[in-house]
Amino acid sequence: MEKFCSIIYANRDRDPARINLSFDSLSKQSISNFEVIFVDYGSDPKLVSEYKKLSEQYDFVKFFSLEVSHLLWNKSKALNFGIAKAETPFIFIADVDLIFHSDSLNLLENLSSTKKFFLFKLGYLDKKTSQALEQRHSYDALVPTRYGNVNGMVLVSKSALLEVNGLDEFFHFYGAEDEDLFGRLEMAGYVREEQPNEYFYHNWHQSFSAGSDKNLSLNPRIKNAMRINQRHFYSNIENGIIKPVGQKEISSSSERKVYQLKDPDFRKEIKNILAHVEHFLRVELPSLKGKVVEVQFSQDPYYNSVKHHIKKIAGRDTQPLISMKVLNDMVLKEIIFNYRDHAYSYKISEDYKNIIFRVCL
Repeated sequence: MEKFCSIIYANRDRDPARINLSFDSLSKQSISNFEVIFVDYGSDPKLVSEYKKLSEQYDFVKFFSLEVSHLLWNKSKALNFGIAKAETPFIFIADVDLIFHSDSLNLLENLSSTKKFFLFKLGYLDKKTSQALEQRHSYDALVPTRYGNVNGMVLVSKSALLEVNGLDEFFHFYGAEDEDLFGRLEMAGYVREEQPNEYFYHNWHQSFSAGSDKNLSLNPRIKNAMRINQRHFYSNIENGIIKPVGQKEISSSSERKVYQLKDPDFRKEIKNILAHVEHFLRVELPSLKGKVVEVQFSQDPYYNSVKHHIKKIAGRDTQPLISMKVLNDMVLKEIIFNYRDHAYSYKISEDYKNIIFRVCL
């Protein structure tokens, strides 16, 4: 049977049980002429092994593992990889938290159009109701607490996605990549249609708080990430951008460039001294074109000393030191704005006192 639709998931380090529930809801569909393309983008190797075993239990799932744990989370890149792998005329972008009604794919097949793209209502389940999913309760027995209309789900032709060159890979971490895609599809002449059907539920999970971006974590984040993404989205709209500026055509080539970083030509250690960090990022690093660079940013022991805090309070800190969180955000912004398409790696030490950044210039 010829398949009409590819359902694409993008994942990093999510709970396998949650993914299993989503796949299980797809196994109950009233039609079977679809495929799932599950793209893992740099998860922990132990989880990757679990995802692979899980995918093998469902004959409609094609599993792809991209070994990119050294890169920042980029949902757009993961989805673009999946789009390139799809062999069907239509694409449905899903989420690992999605629970499908048994007639969801029948609805998608009936709607599919080369001139429109479709957005859908999403019912959000509370914690107690989501826990009942593990007992395989029927879809009709679930009662959401609320509905949302902008949620990343979209049904669209593959040809339309290729015309706008997929999702914009500027977007990192979370937020706005879906709205940006919808806006560029409209500017390309495709008609947005919002469906009232209640065919999709969202499995509860702890909400991500933007406030957690204020602290340094082993999972790299930057403060104000959502606002930066929103500004890029609005800029694309204001400037009538249909294809993301400077972005290569989407392809099924993976991000396995880490081999280029094995033997750095240039190494340097820099303490968390503001002037030193700024000068390196703005002056020294751009001058090292053609080299593989490794820089280790380290927290100066003086930073947490009583003497330093006294001087800081008294306003006599002549060589300002910055926190490792501020340093982290400075480096990540350089990656996003200037080096996101280069081979690079970024790692924070478990004691949060060192950051190692490698980049092929």
